[in-house]
Amino acid sequence: MRVAIVGDYPLNTNHIWGGVEAAFAYLVRELARCKELELHIITLGDPARAREIQAKLPQVNFHILPPFPRLEFARNFRSYQKTLDAALMSIRPDVVHAQGGTDHAYVALRAGYPTVITVHGVQSEDSKYQGTLHQRARKWFYSRLIERYNLSHTRHLIAISQYVTQYFAPLLRRDISIYYIPNAIDDSFFRLPRATRGKTILYAGRVIRRKRALDLVRAFARVAHEMPGAQLLLAGEYHSEPNYVEQVRNLIRQEKLERCVHLLGGLSEQAILHEFAQCDVLALPSVQETTPMVIAQAMAAGKPVIATRVGGIPEMIQDGRTGFLVRVGAVEDLEKKLLCLLKDDCLQKEMGQAARLFAQENYHAEAVAQKTYRAYTNIGIASPIPKLQPRIELA
Repeated sequence: MRVAIVGDYPLNTNHIWGGVEAAFAYLVRELARCKELELHIITLGDPARAREIQAKLPQVNFHILPPFPRLEFARNFRSYQKTLDAALMSIRPDVVHAQGGTDHAYVALRAGYPTVITVHGVQSEDSKYQGTLHQRARKWFYSRLIERYNLSHTRHLIAISQYVTQYFAPLLRRDISIYYIPNAIDDSFFRLPRATRGKTILYAGRVIRRKRALDLVRAFARVAHEMPGAQLLLAGEYHSEPNYVEQVRNLIRQEKLERCVHLLGGLSEQAILHEFAQCDVLALPSVQETTPMVIAQAMAAGKPVIATRVGGIPEMIQDGRTGFLVRVGAVEDLEKKLLCLLKDDCLQKEMGQAARLFAQENYHAEAVAQKTYRAYTNIGIASPIPKLQPRIELA
C-alpha cells in the first residue's frame, strides 16, 4: 500500500518543536518498519535538506516542497495546491494522511485522493488564548474558514481523543468513518531509567498564556517555602509571547525564586529525554489542550502528572491513580497536589508505575502504528482512487 503523509515534519529530528512535530516523527519512525507500506512524507522546508533527512530514514521517501509564499491564505492556497498536486501525481498514493486540521488538510482534501485527517488541536479554542490580537485573529480565521470546512467535508478522521469528536460533532458528516488512535510516543521514553534528582517539577511546553505557566510559578513559590530543596524547570521555547514570559520572569524575581526556577528554553530531543528521566513529576496547568504529547511522554517515562481538567486531558490521566487533575487557576490546589507527590516517594513511585503501564497500553508507537496501518487499509478499500480527481472549493 502506498501512503503519502502531509504535514509539518521536523527536518531536524534532533530538535523537534512542539507536540504535532513529535507525534508526526514518532509515527513515521514506526510506520517505516512496516514492510507492507510504501511510505512518502510530504512537508515544507528547504529542499536542499532532502538528502540529509533521507539518509536518516532510508525506508521512507521524503518530498520537501518549498514553503508557500506570503498571503497564501488570501490566494486560497493556490501555490501550495499546485506543488502538492504535482507531488501526489508522481506518487499516486492509495491514501493521503494529513497531519493537522488546517492548511495541509485543506489542500490534501482538494487533491481528490482518499484522505484521512488527524486533528491535533482545536483552533477555535486555542485562538481565545493567543498572546496578541494578530495571533488571535489568525487562529480564528483558520478555525472559521479552514478547520470547520475540513471537518465538515472529510470522509475519514483519526481522532486522538473523544474530546475531538465531541467538540466537532455538529460539523461531521453522517457517513464519516472515525478511527480513535492516540498520538504515538517513541520507545526511547519507555526505556528511560528511573534516576530522579529528588523534588524536581518539570513543565514541558511553550511558555505561553494558554499554558498558564504563571499559575505553576505561583504554586511553586509556596512549595519552595515549605521544601527549600525543590526545583522547577520550565522546558520550552519562550519567544512566541515575550510579554507573557516577562511576567513569568518578574514573578520569579518578586518571589525570590531565581535559584530554584529555571527557564531552559527549547531543548534537543536528547536533552528533553534527560529532563524526563531526572524529574519527579510533570505539571501542566493549561487553560486549553487537546491531548498534550508531554503528558503521554511523562507517563511513558514513569512519571506522575498534575494537570488541569480541560480538553482531552481527563482521558489521559486517571485522577488519583496516574496523577492528579485540578481546576484551571486553582493555584492552592495545584500547590497541595505538588506537595503531596514531592513528600511521598512511595506514592510517587506507585503513580509513576501505573502511568507507565497506561502509556504502554495506549501510546506506544508500535501499537499506534498498527492501528494506523489498519485504518489505512480500511480507507483504501472504502475509497478507491477516482479516475478523475475532483476539485473541492472552499464554500
